[in-house]
Amino acid sequence: MDTPQHTPKPPLRRFQALTLALSVVFGLCIAGGIIYLANHSEQAMAAANEYPLRYLLKQPHSASTTLTGNGCATAADALASDAPHCLQRKKVDACLAGGKALCEADREIARIAWIYFQNNYNPETGLYNSANRYTSTTMWDTGSAIAATLAAKDFGFIDQKTFDDRIMAMYKTLNTMQLFNKEAPNKAYNTKTAKMVDYRNKAAPEGIGVSILDLGRLVSWLNTLQCMHPKYKTATRTTIERWDMSRLLKDGQMYGLARDEVSKKIKVLQEGRLGYEQYTGKVFRNLGYDMHIAASYNNKHRRNVNIMGVPVAHDSRDPREFGANNYVITESYTMDATENGLDGENRPLLRNIFAVQKERWQRTGIVTAVSEDNIDRKPWFLYNSIFNAGIPWSTINPRGTRFNHLKTVSTKAALSLAVMYPEDEYSQVLMETIESAYSLKKGWYSGVYENGLGYNTTATANTNGNIMANMLYKKYGNFYALCHGCQRMVHLKNMPIKDNKVCDVCEISTTNSTADPTQYAGNKKE
Repeated sequence: MDTPQHTPKPPLRRFQALTLALSVVFGLCIAGGIIYLANHSEQAMAAANEYPLRYLLKQPHSASTTLTGNGCATAADALASDAPHCLQRKKVDACLAGGKALCEADREIARIAWIYFQNNYNPETGLYNSANRYTSTTMWDTGSAIAATLAAKDFGFIDQKTFDDRIMAMYKTLNTMQLFNKEAPNKAYNTKTAKMVDYRNKAAPEGIGVSILDLGRLVSWLNTLQCMHPKYKTATRTTIERWDMSRLLKDGQMYGLARDEVSKKIKVLQEGRLGYEQYTGKVFRNLGYDMHIAASYNNKHRRNVNIMGVPVAHDSRDPREFGANNYVITESYTMDATENGLDGENRPLLRNIFAVQKERWQRTGIVTAVSEDNIDRKPWFLYNSIFNAGIPWSTINPRGTRFNHLKTVSTKAALSLAVMYPEDEYSQVLMETIESAYSLKKGWYSGVYENGLGYNTTATANTNGNIMANMLYKKYGNFYALCHGCQRMVHLKNMPIKDNKVCDVCEISTTNSTADPTQYAGNKKE
C-alpha cells in the first residue's frame, strides 16, 4: 500500500521563502560592509595620521547609524548626517570675498615661483634663504617669504597644516632671536640657526646694524598676514612691539643703524630715497607714526628730470655728497601701488616709470624693465636704474662702479609692470621677454641680459616673492585698502590711532591723473 505524501500548507511555504530572502539580503549587507571596511580602513587610518585633529572632529557624536534604502549603514552616511555639528567649520571671510579668480596661466606663474620657497625653507627657524641654497636672509626677504607663503595657501599649493607650521615657526624665531643692540632685528641672520651674521653670512655676535627699509617690508606683510589670518593678530603685534623704534623713526623720517667696523661704535643714519622711502614711510605711518616727510613723494627732496621726453621724479640728494644712492627703479613704485594702493601722488609717478621704459624700447628696440637684482656673475649684485647720480640708464654696484655691459631685463620688474598695465601693448612685450626665464628646479630667474648673455640664472626670495605678491594683488587688489576697510590693521599698544589720509600733504593735481597709462603725466618739456 502506498504511503501518502504530506504537502506543506501554502502559508508555511511563503514564510520559508521570505525567511530565505531576508537571510540573503542580510548576508549581502554583512558582506558588503566587510568589503567596504577592508577597502577603506587603510585610507581612513592614513587620514587620521595625517590630519588627526580634523579627523577626530569630523567623527559622529553618538553611536547611532544612518540606514540606507536597503537597511544598510555606512561610515560615510554617518559622517554626512552629523556634518552640521562639526566643531571645525569653514566660513567665508567677507574681507576676502571680493577676490577675482586667476586664470591658469597666472596660477602657473605662481607655481613656478613657489618652487623656490619649497627648496629654500628651513624648518628649524621658519626662515627662507634670501638666495638659492644660501643660508642667510634679511628682514626684507623675510617679508617677501611671508607674501609667498600667504599666496601659496590662498592658491591651494599648501594646506592649512603646512601653512600654520611654517608661520608658527617663523613667529617663534622673530620673537626669540637676538636683536641688534637690543633695539631691532639685525640686517642679516643665518637661516639655520637664526644667529646674527654679516652680509657674507659670517658670524657677527654683536650684529652689523638695522635697516629700517627692510623692517618696513617685513611689517607690510606681517600686517597682511594677520589681516588674512586674524588668529595671528596677537603674534604680529608682539613681534613689532618687541622693537625699540625711538632712534629709527623720528622727525617724520626713517633712520638705520650701522656698527663701524673699526671703532665698533653705532652710527645713526637717515635711510631712504624717493621711491623706497615713500613705500616704507607709508607702512610705518599706517602703524601710527609721524611720517610727514618720508611718506610723501611731494617732499622737499623731490626733483624732476626729463628722460627721453618723459618727466621722471628723483631724489635731489646726490650720492656723491650724502653717500647713499638715489637710483630710480621700478620695484619701489610697483610695491607701493600693490601694497599701499594708488593715490594722487604715486599714480602719475608710476605711470611715468612705465612710460619712460616703454619709450626706451620704442626708440632703441631694447626691452627695458629695470630694478636692483642679484646676478649670476661678479659683482653678484647690481642696481639697474632709470636714473642715478645725474646719469640715466646706469648700472652700478653698491660702491658706484659701472657695469653697463651687465644690464638686465628684471623678471620681477617686467611682471609687476605688466600686472599694473595689463591692457598696454608693451606689457605683452615684457611678458614675452621673460616667459621662459625660469627653472622647474629653482623657480624664476632674476632676469634676462640685454646684450645676449642669456638668462641671469640667479634665483632669489625677492624675485619669486615679488611675483607671488603680484599674483595676490591681481586677485584681491591692494591689501591696505582691503584690511583698512575690514578694520584689520595692526594696532600697537600706546600708539595713537588716527584716520590717515592717503598722503600727508594735499594730493597733487595732475591733468593726466586719469589718462591712459601710455600717456605721460606732467609737462613733457619739463
